[in-house]
Amino acid sequence: MLRLSWALALSLTVSALVGILILTRDLSITNDLFKDGVAQAKTIDHTTDDALQGVSHLGPADAAVNQGMPQVVGVIDSLTRADHTLGSLADQLQALAGALTSVDAPLAGIIQLGGSAGDQANAAADQATQIADTLGQADAQAQLLGQRLDQTLSLSATIDSKLRIALLLPKVGG
Repeated sequence: MLRLSWALALSLTVSALVGILILTRDLSITNDLFKDGVAQAKTIDHTTDDALQGVSHLGPADAAVNQGMPQVVGVIDSLTRADHTLGSLADQLQALAGALTSVDAPLAGIIQLGGSAGDQANAAADQATQIADTLGQADAQAQLLGQRLDQTLSLSATIDSKLRIALLLPKVGG
């Protein structure tokens, strides 16, 4: 009975560790995507600031709009791609949060089995508890990141609408 408990506890621990490795890799990919989105948002912010400074040049607005239209269209295209990227990133983060939530019940089972398996199984239960805590923290961070990405997506839509308004303004700097 003790060997069976050990085997069960060891297999569940290995499964949890493999899950953590997969989760860590997915979080790294998600982090890279988020950094790219932040860099695009900074570019968009700088472009928006320049467009707002052009309000004082309303006299030659028609000529400036005709000259600056290709650049503005390029920025809107970048915003659309950034919006799509952030939207898919938020979907991936929600799926990740769901996966983390589904891991909690098996980890709780590992902890219960470890309590009844003796001194050696208690050591495994302690490790499983640490894993559950780590996964819980990762789940909370992923949910917080999802909320921040939703805020970024909202800000991206605001920037997009401001840039559409900027199409009516003259080109800044000549």
